[in-house]
Amino acid sequence: MKYVKFESFDKTQLQCYLWDEVSSPKGVVQIVHGMAEHARRYDDFAKYLNKNGFIVFADDHRAHGDTETKDTIGYHDGDIYLDSVKDELAITKYLKETYKLPVVVLGHSYGSFMSQRYMEIANEACGVILCGSAYMKGALYSVGAFVSNVVTALRGKKRAAKLLDKLSFGSYNKPFAKEMPSFGWLSRDKEQVDKYIADEQCGVVMSNAFFKYFLNGVKKVYKKKNLKGIDLSKPVALFAGDKDPVGAQGKLVMKLYQKYKKLGIENVSIKLYPDARHEILNETNKAEVWADFLAKIEEFVAAAK
Repeated sequence: MKYVKFESFDKTQLQCYLWDEVSSPKGVVQIVHGMAEHARRYDDFAKYLNKNGFIVFADDHRAHGDTETKDTIGYHDGDIYLDSVKDELAITKYLKETYKLPVVVLGHSYGSFMSQRYMEIANEACGVILCGSAYMKGALYSVGAFVSNVVTALRGKKRAAKLLDKLSFGSYNKPFAKEMPSFGWLSRDKEQVDKYIADEQCGVVMSNAFFKYFLNGVKKVYKKKNLKGIDLSKPVALFAGDKDPVGAQGKLVMKLYQKYKKLGIENVSIKLYPDARHEILNETNKAEVWADFLAKIEEFVAAAK
């Protein structure tokens, strides 16, 4: 893993990581990590992709990881969500120009919601994988966006959004609380959950501004005029655990799949893993998940050549 600085569209310096120990690369995988984590957590999976012929590149998003300092993590000036989507668009362009190879975007959780918007603005990837995603439209999310606007106005942008965090994630661990007191909803693999808890850059309570821009930004993803921006010829694959609370135990993942089918995306697929939770790349059946992701990446890249 190499540490790389990437200057984005507005001169923001993003901390990025490159895994390029590949003799004859077939393509590039651009990983878009989740909320309250960082891209170094994907090191093992990236090395697996290297062994199978793919260069991997990932950034720590605005408000995350080493793109921020210990004091600023959870917050970044500007529209954190939309600017982060624009970062991914800039990174794809850079990767295509640098390597002259097809690029597959793999977005997990928050990164998958960034990737949903990415697909609408200017999708230069040859395919998109949405991992631990959902269809985030409805009254509940509209209320969340409204509350985030009020809380940010009253308490300030930079303050940790404890109320919004509790409203968003408070119920996620209830089915797993006897097994693991916190973050058991992430994975059945207790060692992986313990690593997450011990990592000071993971599980951070994000700022009021983060929730405001995220929840208001995701509302725009499902507007008809924005959905029309999706290139229907570009393939999309959805993967999730059927015990993942983010996807409502698969229901909201299926809803997103059905939305894309109805929209007319020519190649859209879905796979739900029985009993798996949110971080399927870190699950007890990760060997199966990794192999499935690799097969889909190879399919997307082969179709692009």
